[in-house]
Amino acid sequence: MEIKIGDITDLLETIAPLSFQEHYDNAGLFCGSKDEVCKGVFVCLDVSEQVIDKAIERGCNLIISHHPLVFRGLKSLLPQNNVAKTVLKALANNISLYSSHTNLDAAKDGANTLLAKTIGLENFEPFNALQSDPRYFGIGGMGFLPEPLETETFLLKVKDALSNPYIRYVEGRKEQIKSVALCSGSGSEFISLAIEKGADCYLTGDLKYHDFLDAEGRIVLADIGHFESEALIKQHIVSIISKNFCNFVPLFCDDLPNRVKSL
Repeated sequence: MEIKIGDITDLLETIAPLSFQEHYDNAGLFCGSKDEVCKGVFVCLDVSEQVIDKAIERGCNLIISHHPLVFRGLKSLLPQNNVAKTVLKALANNISLYSSHTNLDAAKDGANTLLAKTIGLENFEPFNALQSDPRYFGIGGMGFLPEPLETETFLLKVKDALSNPYIRYVEGRKEQIKSVALCSGSGSEFISLAIEKGADCYLTGDLKYHDFLDAEGRIVLADIGHFESEALIKQHIVSIISKNFCNFVPLFCDDLPNRVKSL
């Protein structure tokens, strides 16, 4: 039985429709054809030349990433640009590029709900449910731990659950944590909302120095890493595809670590 690239991308869009994506995003099929027979799928967080090479090595002609390779319009496809070089290599090797980004972040079976489940939150509810579609959850939300935990105990638990090398944080107004708000990826814009909703702790990535200064004493604010908070999504996508297409399509998951190193 032949599986087309469109069969796989259509499946993902039944869970995370492109209409769920934020206005600035560029999710969906970036290059390639839905009518091509899929020879194999390579799943990753970010597309790079190294990822293209791995897909070629494994005979995959579809790469599914969480982050789109191109967010802003390219003015040229000259090989001096890393993004352009990657696009050209994909095109030269007849590889389709597809991303499921903020639409998957916002899906009910998506990045935020997966992160909440992984760290053990219960009764996880969205910050703002902006759509009536039952598949929609929203960006960010808040839930509760089964039992209150000391701040350090909880953050060590999160660190272990996400295989995170380190977590930066500031203390909040309480010694124990019960209510936890979060946003996978980069979510500093929701700090004040997490405080307003009475969360004891807020978890997200890409926090700045002044974010910590402004929040200190009001909420436990923890930077759990952009990469670390979203790395879970790769295996989630693999699971969705494998459950629906069984053994028809060879399926591989990127094992590349975060390219930003820490000492």
